[in-house]
Amino acid sequence: MTVDLNILLKDELNKVEDILATTLTGTKQEEHVNNMCQFLVSAGGKRMRPKLALLSALAINSYDKTKHEHIACLIAAIVELLHTATLMHDDVIDKATTRRGVTTLNETEGNHVAVLAGDYMFTRCFDLSTRIENFDFLRFLNNTIATLVAGEIEQLKHEGFLDIGLKDYYNIIYCKTGALFELSSAAFATTINAPETIIENLKEYGKNLGIAFQIVDDMLDYSSDSQTLGKNVGEDLVDQRITLPVIIALEQVDTNSKNELILAIEDANFEKVKSFILKTHSLDKCYELASNAVLAAKHNLDCLKDSPYKQSLITLLDMSLNRKA
Repeated sequence: MTVDLNILLKDELNKVEDILATTLTGTKQEEHVNNMCQFLVSAGGKRMRPKLALLSALAINSYDKTKHEHIACLIAAIVELLHTATLMHDDVIDKATTRRGVTTLNETEGNHVAVLAGDYMFTRCFDLSTRIENFDFLRFLNNTIATLVAGEIEQLKHEGFLDIGLKDYYNIIYCKTGALFELSSAAFATTINAPETIIENLKEYGKNLGIAFQIVDDMLDYSSDSQTLGKNVGEDLVDQRITLPVIIALEQVDTNSKNELILAIEDANFEKVKSFILKTHSLDKCYELASNAVLAAKHNLDCLKDSPYKQSLITLLDMSLNRKA
């Protein structure tokens, strides 16, 4: 039976929301930027990364509510602030007009304000991080941010590059998505100095979850619609991002069809490219690769005792694999 994570984590999630609200306050000079950031955080999606951080903490044998709850909730708030900050910058880079079904900050306030608001969100993330007072966590957080930036630059470098292979693709999606899932999954274990086996397996769990999540995200750009997604479909193609469905389609077509597909990609002809993806059954292959990552992630959880929290970590995998938005 599937557990409702909002019920299972009700107390902890309420504490996370309180932390998010109180950290987005400050001096009179910060009032306007805090209000903008608070609006985006409050609009904020499914809170998948905070839930992941909380479940990973609660699933560890040595978790002690009295000693550890505040730390776990701080980490959950930190990963949500970090995620939202990166989205604000991504929207500027991608020229996105909607996110999570609402108009983006860069669309309403302009790129300059959106970039600076994203920078400000990072400062709130760092402020919360100092409250944990753990060097290993700070280093983990710093390395994750460096990886996120490197991944975005790597993706920009590969825009329109039709010869991108699976190795480059996997590296980009790890940097863009897997690294933050890795932090969410293993930060608490790192902070309390859990056994190395637990830390490494939770890192791998997060990495594999992130890979599956991003592959499905790339599939949805060619299989869903803008209303369901809460953002415009076809943005990857318009921005010349060569994602897994296109990579596989390019590998599967014959020479003549490949030239036709390349022209459609270069012209950002979404319907034409989508027709090739459907004809080559590219989405089926993508689903297979995402399923492999989910299976690997499930094995990573073998180090944890059975509990509702471990089961919910498994449920997150299945939800990520079969999501429609």
